[in-house]
Amino acid sequence: MGPGEPTAEGGYGGFDRAHRVLAHVRVGMGPEAIAVDVRRRRAFVACSRSDAVTAVDLVRMTPLWRTRVGREPIPLIFDAPTGRLFTADARSDTLSVLDAATGEPLTRIAVGAYPAGLGYHPRLRRIFSGDTAGSTVTVVDVDRLEPIAAIPAGLGAGSIAIDLRRDRGYCANFMAASLTVFDAATLRPLDRIAVGRGPCKTVADPVTDRLYVANSLENTVLWLSLADGRVGGRFTVERAPVGVAVSRDGHHVYVCNRGAGTVSVLDARAGAESHRIRVGYGPGDCVIDPATGRLLVSNAGSGSLTVVDRPWLPGPEPPPRHPAVGRPLPGFALPDLHTGRIRTTREWAEKKYVINFFASW
Repeated sequence: MGPGEPTAEGGYGGFDRAHRVLAHVRVGMGPEAIAVDVRRRRAFVACSRSDAVTAVDLVRMTPLWRTRVGREPIPLIFDAPTGRLFTADARSDTLSVLDAATGEPLTRIAVGAYPAGLGYHPRLRRIFSGDTAGSTVTVVDVDRLEPIAAIPAGLGAGSIAIDLRRDRGYCANFMAASLTVFDAATLRPLDRIAVGRGPCKTVADPVTDRLYVANSLENTVLWLSLADGRVGGRFTVERAPVGVAVSRDGHHVYVCNRGAGTVSVLDARAGAESHRIRVGYGPGDCVIDPATGRLLVSNAGSGSLTVVDRPWLPGPEPPPRHPAVGRPLPGFALPDLHTGRIRTTREWAEKKYVINFFASW
């Protein structure tokens, strides 16, 4: 059960049975990946078109600092033990390392060509870079801040999910329409799994033991069993799904529909979409704030971070429809204030017009 979710015994009443969009925080151009520092109550956003990372105060919902990194940072990892941020700078072929407290640049690490996805294994102290143009996964030691290996992947290697229970990595190969499975401990390739067209984001959920894959070119989200790799089901969502997050209890999956400006909320138990949340333009990625259960969404087209409270609930009820809506306009006649001529509604039949009622006091 996520923070703030209603229990079987309780619930919400009236307007409280709806999610609320709390803020649209301006962060920079082309925001993509988001990471959260729970202890300091901060979110970090990789702004791909600003070549920067922006830190946001999650209490005041205001930007704190912005730091330049390499060209076109897309994915982002926060390493809590060291308090460091890692961005993969796609057009620089590097990982930029920042001090998360101050935004101070620490170093850059060379990886493969066009790194567009990152995976993180905190216990093994490794970050995995999906190198899109190199069709490889570069393995980086988080403490020594150096690459230690490269794993062959598929064409368009990008987003990487880590199954921490089995020490397995899953790299989404965008152009190959597949997942490369590898051993995160021994760094050996294990398998190749066919998925839908344009796999753009993959996320492992330890609660349900599922792997979710957003297939952006066919508007679907696939889920597989982490235990045996078999496809278990498929959701249809809106246009161009590119970002995915899972609630802490595994009950809800949030999918950023880049082409629709919405987030689809999927009920994992029912196997269906429950509702949609309207956010900014071109939503690229999303995360759940572990402390509050709020949904944080980066809007690449709006340059903003949207904060949604209680996203597992549907939107507010629409206002009741007035009984006159949809009925023919009743006829009436009034004198023209300038000429005194009587004007009637028949003059504007089959035309679009605006009637302005006002008082002269």
